[in-house]
Amino acid sequence: MAIKAIIFDCFGVLVISGRGALLRDFPHLVGELEDLRMRSDYGFLSREEYNRATADLTGIPVSEVESRYWKKGVRNESAISWVAQLKDEGLYKIGLLSNIGPQWIADFLPQGERQRLFDDEVLSSTVGIVKPDREIFQLAAERLGVDTSECVMIDDLLENIDGATSVGMQGIVFGTTTQTQAELKRLLGQTNA
Repeated sequence: MAIKAIIFDCFGVLVISGRGALLRDFPHLVGELEDLRMRSDYGFLSREEYNRATADLTGIPVSEVESRYWKKGVRNESAISWVAQLKDEGLYKIGLLSNIGPQWIADFLPQGERQRLFDDEVLSSTVGIVKPDREIFQLAAERLGVDTSECVMIDDLLENIDGATSVGMQGIVFGTTTQTQAELKRLLGQTNA
């Protein structure tokens, strides 16, 4: 069947950890940044030393390393822009499926923005079901008005992709926006061929 809906997870995809944002913003420094993280994890660098070394490596001020990358979560603007582009193209229904409470999601994606980006949203806290339960994926497809076999689920956790594929959805494990876009293009090319 042709794909008619693309469903996005929130945390790990549209909102990423500070560490994930740092790696995304400096992909050419991933090896060096991972080395600093390991040195910090082993206790060889204090947080202050880690921040200073990261600032030296990236060329951004130490204060910005702290404020920009060590918050609980950071909007993944490239993924959010991609969702907006897909929505504007109007070729697919766009869904949001997340294990989260409504108060938490509003900190990163206010309700008005979610209404513009998504045709429907299924939040675990409002439906009483969490991923990777098969029922939540079936509910997301039903609320978008499509069959599960007509959906692609994009999530950063393999166990959630496994839950999606168990009901007939296609799945893509999110690593970066660029990688996921390329995988979706391949999948859509195969599906629509």
